[in-house]
Amino acid sequence: MRETSAARDEGGPAVCKAVAGGNVDRKGGASARRRRRLELRRLGRATEGSPVPAKRIRSGSHRSSSSDSSLETAAAGCWPPRLSHGAVSVIGRRREMEDAFAIALSFLASDPSSPGAKDEQEQDFFAVYDGHGGARVAEACRERMHVVLAEELGLRRGVGSDDLRWEEAMAASFARVDGEVTGGFSPPPKPPPQQTAADAADTNAGAGNLPYRTVGSTAVVAVVGQRRIVVANCGDSRAVLSRGGVAVPLSTDHKPDRPDEMQRVEAAGGRVINWNGYRVLGVLATSRSIGDYYLKPYVSAEPEVTVVERTEQDEFLILASDGLWDVVSNEMACKIARNCLNGRAASKFPGSVAGRTAADAAALLTELAMSRGSRDNISVVVVELQRLKTSPGAA
Repeated sequence: MRETSAARDEGGPAVCKAVAGGNVDRKGGASARRRRRLELRRLGRATEGSPVPAKRIRSGSHRSSSSDSSLETAAAGCWPPRLSHGAVSVIGRRREMEDAFAIALSFLASDPSSPGAKDEQEQDFFAVYDGHGGARVAEACRERMHVVLAEELGLRRGVGSDDLRWEEAMAASFARVDGEVTGGFSPPPKPPPQQTAADAADTNAGAGNLPYRTVGSTAVVAVVGQRRIVVANCGDSRAVLSRGGVAVPLSTDHKPDRPDEMQRVEAAGGRVINWNGYRVLGVLATSRSIGDYYLKPYVSAEPEVTVVERTEQDEFLILASDGLWDVVSNEMACKIARNCLNGRAASKFPGSVAGRTAADAAALLTELAMSRGSRDNISVVVVELQRLKTSPGAA
């Protein structure tokens, strides 16, 4: 069953099970885009040919603007952060729901008079968290990650390059949230000897509520701004950007059999065992996650961070848990989302596809994963970056 609710007003975090973001239909949108392309060509900024590769940093809806302002920001190398956004999170064929996601529009609370404040206010936060062993860590990430990231970025304002600032802030945020859910890696206190067995059980149960020792969650976070997209990934959830009709992965899954991850696990004293698939100590099928106290230091909470500059070819962004990616390729996911966003899916299948919003695309991808036999929870977030034109002859 899919739960839906409206997104909160802009300016506050919207965190829920499923959310449909607003569409933006600009007046004179087509003419504005034509003028924008002419202006970009005149300035030598137009991008043609193959998509620009993502720059990787190794570290271990309700907005509208006038045609004139759209042209001005595009000429300056800026675009509106998003036209619409939507998300769907379903239990699928699992017995328990362990996924969570978060959407926080304009999540950076900054002083309007500070340098760069306007750019920071245009940053939107999107994330998918895939829990295992329970939902508590995924839910904690949903509530805390965007709050902690805003604090860490504020501490680094004006220090170093933007890329380094994002790398350090993301790494510090993941480490802080990991420390919060594991209780700073401190074991629960032992009961005094005079306690009865029942009292001891109650004490240990209460102490274990904070350090979720056998519970963890993957995390893929994307911050979408006017000039760049920043993605941080820890685990096997994934972010994929559709750029000029090409699927560009913005994260790489942390699987135990990935050569560099296997080397890291073994260097820390752990082992990767093929037990119904490659697993850390024969237990966990991802080599990085938040939480999982009992598997540290073999399982790391350090994210890999990717920064890409926005271009006029950027169409939409997909974040999803492995409930989607286990059965749907990057290319297929982008093809389905594109056909939904350009209206072709609704025109061909009016009985099953309601419209052409980002929420419709997220729902369609979720249904595709279900039809292909996904046996996991499925969470999908789609962020529409530009309005796609309908192409009747397209495949």
